[in-house]
Amino acid sequence: MKNALLRAVSASLALAVFAHVAAPPAEAQSERRQQKQAQKKRQAPVAPISSEGPLLLQVSLNDQRMYVYDRNGLVTQTRISSGRPGHDTPVGIYSILEKKVDHTSNIYLDAKMPHMQRLTQTGIALHGGVIPGHPASGGCVRLPFDFARRIFEHTSINERVVIAPDVRAPVAFSHPTLFSQLPSASRSVIREGSAPRKSGIDVAETLLGISPAHAATEPAGRTLESAAEARVAKRDRLMAAVTRAAERRAAAAEAEKSAQQAVTDARAAARIAKTESSKLSRAAAQARNALRQRERALKRAQSRVPKNTQRVRADRLAELQDGVKQEEARVAETAADAKRSADASSKAAEKAEAADAAIKSAQDAVKTARAEGRDAASAESDAKTAVADFDRQEANRDLPVSVFISSKTGKIMIRQGFESVLEADVEIANPEVPLNTFVFTAIDWADASKTHLTWMAVEVSENSDATGEEIRQRRRGREVAELPPETNADRATRTLDRITISKEAAERIAEVVKPGSALIVSDYDKARSETRYRGTDFIVQMPEVVAKITRPTPRPVRQETVQDSGSFFWWGSPPPPRERRRAGPRHRQPASASNRGVW
Repeated sequence: MKNALLRAVSASLALAVFAHVAAPPAEAQSERRQQKQAQKKRQAPVAPISSEGPLLLQVSLNDQRMYVYDRNGLVTQTRISSGRPGHDTPVGIYSILEKKVDHTSNIYLDAKMPHMQRLTQTGIALHGGVIPGHPASGGCVRLPFDFARRIFEHTSINERVVIAPDVRAPVAFSHPTLFSQLPSASRSVIREGSAPRKSGIDVAETLLGISPAHAATEPAGRTLESAAEARVAKRDRLMAAVTRAAERRAAAAEAEKSAQQAVTDARAAARIAKTESSKLSRAAAQARNALRQRERALKRAQSRVPKNTQRVRADRLAELQDGVKQEEARVAETAADAKRSADASSKAAEKAEAADAAIKSAQDAVKTARAEGRDAASAESDAKTAVADFDRQEANRDLPVSVFISSKTGKIMIRQGFESVLEADVEIANPEVPLNTFVFTAIDWADASKTHLTWMAVEVSENSDATGEEIRQRRRGREVAELPPETNADRATRTLDRITISKEAAERIAEVVKPGSALIVSDYDKARSETRYRGTDFIVQMPEVVAKITRPTPRPVRQETVQDSGSFFWWGSPPPPRERRRAGPRHRQPASASNRGVW
């Protein structure tokens, strides 16, 4: 009894001491949380983001910052958190492909990704998240929650996002290779008494001041209206091709129907001919048998006539010789019947063979008609696809155009509304020398004619000269960091000087170019891993990175804690038995405040 009382008192004292020791940290943590909340309330409200024209978002991996530019320059900047080691955010040029206010990851345990702006179809995006001051995401670019919400309201689909170790600020830029839109007849004003209009390239150069690479060459000069008329005519041609293919298919179906009927008729005629041929063949066989019988009867009659006629009475000899003559006459008559039957049977067999040939010919006609029908149906499907592609391109004509020139492939590729418009060869001087990577963005119309455009240029490089210590110093501290250095405009000029765009590509671009359009020039090719997805734009990864995550992360298994012993222990005594964990039913455990994160 005494021992039990001592144990109870000791346990009570131990619990009191433990509670006294553990309480201050909990109270201190609560006090610190209250101080932080009060400090946030005392902070001045964040200034709203104001932008004009298309935006360019640049993410510096070394600085762990994002800089936002519009046509007037820097709009705002913020801290970010990129991919942690092993899940590095790939360097490259991207476009905003999709925007969702509330998005849930299908890779990282249904993690919440508020104000998500998709950059690739393989899991890279901008979204709100925790910013610990170093790379910590699974490959995405995390933005502060409030900043993600505010910038979400200003960005648009297809606006460019540059991710690089070190970024450069864009600069105003102009070059003859950069595109201008076709003139509009409704906006062209011809003064009275002015000199007569020139034609073709001279008109474009005189009235618009655009380079010959982007000017019209038709006798009357190209305008937006003439280009629209040409598109109407092209669609009419495409619809005419659909109509012709449909008519071919209908004619082939009718021909197949007629050929099938011919097969049916030929088979019926063949059955009749074969029946008649079989009947006459049997009659011919019977006639041949009768002839053989008559011939045997003739031989018997001839055998009755003795060789020595001197020994036979005259009347008997005359009777035997009359019998031979009668048999010879019967043989001759039967032979004639057999010949007629054989001739008739041969003719019937020829008719049956002709009927079989008619069946084969009709069947060949059916095969030909079916092949023609398949070809016509394929041509009709291709023509309808061409019309659908044309209509999609027409529906996208109000959207900015994306142009990509790669010295690696020697191609110029044009997309609009995430749809391919044209791919053609491009001439690059000294192709063995790599091109520098630049993004040229049309930011506004140069004047009221809405023909010329103003452009800004930004250089993108996958290389960085910064050391590890320099990178750590740059990431520390400040809400507002030093601005990136400006892009070298002379280098951009030298890059475009080497490029000659074909007339076809220049004319297609001149019809649709507008503010927000972009020209990307690079020594890299577009990311082939992204081209298999619909609804994507030119993604240039430097170098291309194949997505590492190909399947969702496995769900955690809920674990239960089982205490081996529930007895008290004395201070200074051995530690209590370790807890052992037992797997429970397979279902998700609610995330706690400590492990709830966003990738």
